[in-house]
Amino acid sequence: MRNIKSLYITFLFAVVFSACNLDYAPENTMVDEIVYKNEKTAQAALLGAYVRLNVFLAGAPNDQNYYSNTGYTFLFADIGTPNIQVREELAPTYVAMQNAEYTADQHDGFIYSTWRQGYNAIDYANNIIHGIEEFGVYDTTRMKQHVAEAKFIRAYAYMTMLQLFGDGALTGNNRGLGVVMRLKPYDGYKPADIQMRVSVAETYNQIIKDLNEAVTDLSSNVLPSSGRMRATQSVAKAFLSRVYLYRGTYENVSEDLNQAAQLALEVINTQGYGFSNSSDEFRNQLFPANINDGSTEPNPTTYSNELIFVQPSRISTNKYPSGLTSYYQKRMFHLHTDFINSFPEGDMRGYVAGSRQSLIQQGDPTNYSADLTSMKYDNVGGYNDVIYIRLAEMKLTYAEAATRVSNQITAQALQQLNEVRSRAFSVANRPANYVVSDFADADAFIAEVLVQRNRELAFEGHHRWDLIRTHRPLLNSHLPDNKKILPVPDYEIRISEGVIQQNTGFR
Repeated sequence: MRNIKSLYITFLFAVVFSACNLDYAPENTMVDEIVYKNEKTAQAALLGAYVRLNVFLAGAPNDQNYYSNTGYTFLFADIGTPNIQVREELAPTYVAMQNAEYTADQHDGFIYSTWRQGYNAIDYANNIIHGIEEFGVYDTTRMKQHVAEAKFIRAYAYMTMLQLFGDGALTGNNRGLGVVMRLKPYDGYKPADIQMRVSVAETYNQIIKDLNEAVTDLSSNVLPSSGRMRATQSVAKAFLSRVYLYRGTYENVSEDLNQAAQLALEVINTQGYGFSNSSDEFRNQLFPANINDGSTEPNPTTYSNELIFVQPSRISTNKYPSGLTSYYQKRMFHLHTDFINSFPEGDMRGYVAGSRQSLIQQGDPTNYSADLTSMKYDNVGGYNDVIYIRLAEMKLTYAEAATRVSNQITAQALQQLNEVRSRAFSVANRPANYVVSDFADADAFIAEVLVQRNRELAFEGHHRWDLIRTHRPLLNSHLPDNKKILPVPDYEIRISEGVIQQNTGFR
């Protein structure tokens, strides 16, 4: 693949291509035949789709010529869970996300923006798939790879939309309403062509179909750690493992869980990835101090070999500042004291008094100095990497899914759990590895996997979905399952004249 700095060709194409929500057609100012005919321009368009996926998931600043997004999609995975405490006097939107009580302004604000940006990424992917298939005349292998990458982007966006808006998507309700499924380039708002939401089952089936087709044509190479923001076979397999885990957990669907375990193990064993056993890995390479303009940090920096799929905003700081910026200042929310206190002494993923290497710190010392925050996102200026998939997730997915399928604690599952847990401690403070006799049964082992999953992956876009799929309450323990997701924005229901239906539990 090309040097990743070619990503910034996309800023030209972000102006050329515009694909918005369900009621606006793309405003192409270049003929598709010109764009998709040759490799250089087709790849630029593809890289623009990755940018759109990143904006949907984790946001971008206002000055990047994109629709502003402050990362609500990613933040929703932790806000409203026992990980984060919202400041009610400063953050009414986050309070609404916590209590599932949304105003008309929020429907027309962040909920509508989230919906629109999801379909924006999907529309970009659709344009690329059909544009290359219709007009592409360059190397066949490269064309197939580019189409496969677009299918991965589409699958990732649809799965995220399903988590956010799918009625029963993580609680085994396959007949519930999923998404509005668009697989062709959008051609404008036409009342006669408005589509209904397909079922949860149909949504999952399309996501899995896209990912399986992508695996066939994606590169088998593992990219250098500083360039893992594009899909390869192992990236698609890793995400497919997550999809199967999410679909299979609530009803303990053995076929899905077996697929999740097998795919996770394939990724774990893929040559080119590595899992450090040093607790220094967190602050030195996984979540190092994020670069600022004019700082002396290396650019590009050294990245952990554990990364599978990432948005590395620090690759080119003067062109693509992006990612989550809400943590460091602690103005809207801070880490919940129960979450902070849940870590054992010496766990570098928590708060370690006197250490600058632990992942929980004070953050901005001038704002709410008594409260703590996550140093996974420590640059308020916007240059924050966002990790979407890494090897620790695959290890914990394997440990959980394999144990759910067999109802036994295998040596391999135990090894994956121990490697993630022990890495969090310095050698001097490292606890003894778990052995099978430490757990009363398979359920007790899975419970510990889930504890480690949250300690390891907190604030990386997982926790709400883990709580829902494993029958556990959110911070507001009175919320029923059907209100743990977002409502469909009122605008889409109005513009479709009711063809697009609201989720149960919302008016």
